[in-house]
Amino acid sequence: MNASILALGKIFHSQEPVSEQQLSSLFDAIGVPGDICWRAVFQMIFDPGFKGYPGAGQENNRQKMEQVMHQALHIAKRSAYSKTTLLDLIKECNMAFVSVCHKELSDALNDLDEFAREFKSICLTRQGNIETLEKETLETVASELSIRDKIRQVKIRFTHTIEQFQADVVKLDHLNNTDHLTGLYNRRFFDRQLMQEVDQALAEKTWLHLLMVDIDDFKRFNDTYGHQIGDQALKTVAKHIRAACQAESENIGIYFFPTRYGGEEFAVILPAVEPGQAITIAEVIRKKIYQYTFVIRTSDGTIKHKGLNLSVTIGGAALDHKKSAGAVSRRDILVKEADAAMYAAKRAGKNQVKIW
Repeated sequence: MNASILALGKIFHSQEPVSEQQLSSLFDAIGVPGDICWRAVFQMIFDPGFKGYPGAGQENNRQKMEQVMHQALHIAKRSAYSKTTLLDLIKECNMAFVSVCHKELSDALNDLDEFAREFKSICLTRQGNIETLEKETLETVASELSIRDKIRQVKIRFTHTIEQFQADVVKLDHLNNTDHLTGLYNRRFFDRQLMQEVDQALAEKTWLHLLMVDIDDFKRFNDTYGHQIGDQALKTVAKHIRAACQAESENIGIYFFPTRYGGEEFAVILPAVEPGQAITIAEVIRKKIYQYTFVIRTSDGTIKHKGLNLSVTIGGAALDHKKSAGAVSRRDILVKEADAAMYAAKRAGKNQVKIW
């Protein structure tokens, strides 16, 4: 029996192909019951072909299952093949299979109320899914199906549950990085992405530009027409910034990052863009917004104001590769210089572009 237990441990760690007949012989040797679901659970644990969580990689899956494998072997040593130990083993399998997703969900959690509510809703939903998975797994492995059919059905259910967790991760990641009002990237994403782009530009010795975009006289607009209309204006400006970035990105084949920096201020990260291109992109954004005519309507659709225009002032700066400061300091300098250029353009009359 000890030799068979040792052989199962080696199979688990080697991950080399092994036949179902070989596994069945080892299960016989350690006394795994053959007339109930134990065979299916043990085969799921020790079958080297089991893929587990699709996005985590085989090595990560095996690490997650390590504790479950030890628990299964401990049960075999004690010949403790009871319904209680089976239930505990299935619960451990469940936790191992979805632990990667749980980690990603936990890492994505942030201080936004909307995000927290969504996360709570997902957790409650997935808790019910896990309980259903556990119940259906027990029913399947206790059925009259063949071992192979039991394993196939259990794997299908586990895969479906894992896919749901993966979809949740994508959804939460989007919420974590998106400004809820405008749909652009948020400040949290901006800080992280700009640092990555600075690191990459320094390593590859490429251009990196930053544009700071501020709506002119927005406080007066807000005070005149109200915050609800102001929010509509912010969304409209964001829409034009996004559209301009998408159009220019497609033209030159480089992805840009339009962001709501805070209040009525926006930022656009332009990786690998030369000074002339940066000015062109900034001018496209400025003109699109200035040429757009706002129409303000009441709740019943009646036009209250029309022929309104907003303008933006844009300041830009390029990463200085010659400075001796570290990457973090150079990022901060880039933001400071783009801001300074924007305020210089404000003093020069607004509705214009100035590059530091």
